[in-house]
Amino acid sequence: MYAPLPDDVRIAGRSLVDRDGLTLIAVFRNESYLLPAFLDHYRGLGVSRFVLLDDRSDDTSRDLLDDQPDVMVLESTRRYGDSVADTERPPTVRSVSGYRQIHLWRTALANWLCDGRWMIQCDIDEFASLPSGATLDGLANRLERDGAAGAWGGMIDLYPAHFDDLAQDTPAADDPRNGRWYFDGVRHFSLRRNGPPRHHYAGARSRLNRAYLPNARQFSAFEIWKLRALGARKSPAGRFVKPLLQKWRRGAWYLSSHETTLRLSHRVLIPLLHYRYTPALQAKVLWAMQSGGYSKNNSDYFTIDRLLSAMNEAKGSFLGDVSKEYTGHTDLVATRNARGLT
Repeated sequence: MYAPLPDDVRIAGRSLVDRDGLTLIAVFRNESYLLPAFLDHYRGLGVSRFVLLDDRSDDTSRDLLDDQPDVMVLESTRRYGDSVADTERPPTVRSVSGYRQIHLWRTALANWLCDGRWMIQCDIDEFASLPSGATLDGLANRLERDGAAGAWGGMIDLYPAHFDDLAQDTPAADDPRNGRWYFDGVRHFSLRRNGPPRHHYAGARSRLNRAYLPNARQFSAFEIWKLRALGARKSPAGRFVKPLLQKWRRGAWYLSSHETTLRLSHRVLIPLLHYRYTPALQAKVLWAMQSGGYSKNNSDYFTIDRLLSAMNEAKGSFLGDVSKEYTGHTDLVATRNARGLT
């Protein structure tokens, strides 16, 4: 059983259907803040074709993309969070209860454009980090020699030092690359032979919620020890691993945004720098709450809104005991959040 071809999707503008090379597929809405840096970053890592599905942006994202010769923009009659008919879901019971249009798009676009080819699927706020001089297509060649169908990505939240750094007059307001960023400098994940990586840390968002939100769930010393020592399928704040780099095969499926049916390497983990707490965040939160445009009834964005309000009132800091300034890929190697890339 194959995912249906994306008959709800049309090409808006130039067609790059027959273009060779490493492909990146992403779905976006109103990402004019991050798109220039995103395209520049992944071009530097070897991407030669960007397939970007626009979920009805109303900012300047499309104007920017119309000028990019290596970008093919798609449009759909459906929406990111739409439910999917039973006949369009993967032939498995796992994860189908929350199966949405984004998951079907990921599968169908890969079938259409990347059958038998290496591809990347990620979000616009996720920047893969590799050693200096390395490329994703070079890594793909090594994975293929090893007989692996791809590699996992592990999301590492980046954040500024203080709430005031989210203001529109700060260095990062026009380009995230101009900002000064921090991350929680502890091991987040471990690889395993059969299945997705294990989570060993609750994550920066969980730490911040516990620090600023009175109703946030607190953890016992035993729960923290258990998570660090044994790991879990997901952290208390969610799943932060995803199949990033894959040699797609028609007949494979995205079971969710965090897992496919392909067997990925248990030796390679690619850190994904997640630009979550940026000057563009507050506008995104406002849109999410007003429009209902994201998944799970926007619960994540309502939580972010409460967090930002509490931080603003307290003139709070994002920094904690484990915070470390991000200076480059070697920081991720040192904290065991990058594996098998050298």
